[in-house]
Amino acid sequence: PDNQTQKNQLSTPAIRRILIIDLDVHQGNGNAVLFQEEERVKTFSMQCKANYFSKKEQSDLDIELPVGCRDETYLSTLRFWLKNIENYPFDEDGRSDEVKSNTQKKPFDIIFFQAGVDIHKDDRLGRLSISTGGISRRNQIVFEFVHRMKSPLVICMGGGYPRDEWDPILKAHTNVYWEAHQFLSSLSKER
Repeated sequence: PDNQTQKNQLSTPAIRRILIIDLDVHQGNGNAVLFQEEERVKTFSMQCKANYFSKKEQSDLDIELPVGCRDETYLSTLRFWLKNIENYPFDEDGRSDEVKSNTQKKPFDIIFFQAGVDIHKDDRLGRLSISTGGISRRNQIVFEFVHRMKSPLVICMGGGYPRDEWDPILKAHTNVYWEAHQFLSSLSKER
């Protein structure tokens, strides 16, 4: 995500807590450094453990995946960590407030989703083996998480580097936004 945009969000009084979900194949080291001393921003990065093109930094939550990781492992790991984030008891002073129910919790005033598609099996640089369907399920998992958190979402385009054919990577990028539209449309039909 655009680091300056995220920094500017902190100056908005209504925005007290920000979550950055960085699912690009590379570690979200820029966000980790930029917000390392900013308690209002939590950074979650899930990346390939053997794919660092620059110095590794410390995010609030860094999850490394093995080279060649496939859909099942990737998606179950993502579900596990988002559930942990969802269940973490946040309140104004950082202590647990057991009185609040899940429907009353809103730990993040805004969530940024770095939607990298360089996790795709056809990506030239990614080193993971996530299918097109796996990326779609990843997107759905993130959209459902954000909906449960009752937080606004900003989707940021991430990496995606074609080998020879551009189609798989371009479709994966396009699908992120199309699937977000479909998810929002399905919510409006439920009302």
